[in-house]
Amino acid sequence: MVSFAQLRSAEPASFDNLASKWSRLAGELSSTDSDLASAARSLANWSGEAADTARSHIGDVRGGYSTAAEYIEKIPPALRTLSDAVSEAQKTVNNVVETVESSGRLQVQTDGTVRAIPGGPGDTRTDEEKQAASDLAEELTGKISGALSTVNEADRTAVSALDKATPQSAGLELEATGEGNVVAPADIPRDASAAKVKEWWDELSPTEQESAIYTHGDVIGGLDGIPAEDRDRANRIRFTEEYTQCSERRDELENLGPSEYSPEARELDEIDRTLRGLDAVHERLEREPTATRPEAYLLDFSTEGNGRGVVATGNPDTADNVVTSVPGTGSNLSRIGGELDKADALLDQAAQTDRGSSNAAVTWVGYDAPQDLGAATKADYAEDAAGDLRSFQEGLRATHEGEASNNTLIGHSYGSTVVGHSAQDGHLDVDNAVFIGSPGVGADHVSELDLPDDADVYAGTAENDIIRSTLPFIHDNQPVNEDFGAEVFDAGEGTDSWYGYSTEAHSEYWDENSTPLRNLGRIVVGESPS
Repeated sequence: MVSFAQLRSAEPASFDNLASKWSRLAGELSSTDSDLASAARSLANWSGEAADTARSHIGDVRGGYSTAAEYIEKIPPALRTLSDAVSEAQKTVNNVVETVESSGRLQVQTDGTVRAIPGGPGDTRTDEEKQAASDLAEELTGKISGALSTVNEADRTAVSALDKATPQSAGLELEATGEGNVVAPADIPRDASAAKVKEWWDELSPTEQESAIYTHGDVIGGLDGIPAEDRDRANRIRFTEEYTQCSERRDELENLGPSEYSPEARELDEIDRTLRGLDAVHERLEREPTATRPEAYLLDFSTEGNGRGVVATGNPDTADNVVTSVPGTGSNLSRIGGELDKADALLDQAAQTDRGSSNAAVTWVGYDAPQDLGAATKADYAEDAAGDLRSFQEGLRATHEGEASNNTLIGHSYGSTVVGHSAQDGHLDVDNAVFIGSPGVGADHVSELDLPDDADVYAGTAENDIIRSTLPFIHDNQPVNEDFGAEVFDAGEGTDSWYGYSTEAHSEYWDENSTPLRNLGRIVVGESPS
């Protein structure tokens, strides 16, 4: 039973928020049902006992998702109706409280009753006035009692509706995955190598994999060794939820109209930056694939801190050539759009260089990058990122199907420092390591890098790139120097300035038809640069 105190402290908006979350879940389950229907259609030409079993299993799982969505869709209306009832009851109670406070002769008790305050020796009211106060107290008590009766009835109705939407009511307790096919958090090998993770994943049944994706998507989506398609599905579920939450919070803050420099204004700025990055990722995920710019996969993301995003344009598990690009200083989620454009430039150039190969370009904004030049003089950021980048590359190897792909890792600016440290703290499994516009990679010679014996190390910096002025004690020897031992390629001159070097030249490596882009394209498809 809802008490007077509970009614006054209730937050109707919380019911609306829950209703929105349940609505999203119902939509996600319906989408999964559709995905499974598409998967079943792909088996149309497969015949035999195994095919019949697979189709039957998919049908059973689809039925579970469809039924779950149907029953979950009953939850939001019940919660919204309860929210409306609580809001109306609170309005009634608040009006009563205002009347009581303005009268000066009435009091609201903790149980919601209103009583007239007895007059003392100095009370000059007439008997009629005293009776009027008592009558008003009784009337107001009736209003509160009516509000409580209404909200309690709404509460009982909501409980009844929610009881009819439980898994047991739908006959679905453990049915969507099947008893014994639920993956528990402790089952997930979070600290294992990418190869061990892939072995674990392959040992799961399709139903267990579905359980992991939809129950532990926040872990599965970022776990190296999980195939790209499965990571993508897990991350898209979470992406939709976080995107919606950020959008709703932005709308709330905009409606408040916060004053400049207020905490709300700062929060609004932060959310706007986050949504700028999420919008860029969303655009990439929803873009229609073309011959040179294939479908995109969301391999990881985070809105915490400066934000992170790992997006593959093309499937790295099936491509002949896979290139991973690590950006440098100032990179974060809000700026990922520009990095995704660079991935397109690489893919277009690679397709021009070798029209017969399939390519995938991974944009790896997967670390906490320094956000200004002062911070960029420190190696800490690169050291912290090294293990994650190395694990990601191991994951690309573990999940690739068929013949091994030609894997290239490009580090630009401070991103090259990250690549360099990744190749010193452990074995970095790539075919080509490329340092472009590099201030230094934390090593004096290529022999200090732990790479496969047949790996190639390339370096290129535009003649007018301001990065050439970086002093050697900051990140050690620049890889374009002859004594470093890398194969130096032509990265063009770049825009100059009155004193020669320019900041513009530092960002022109992906310009269309430029010398550095042509050379990067050659490296990506396994050819030698000029």
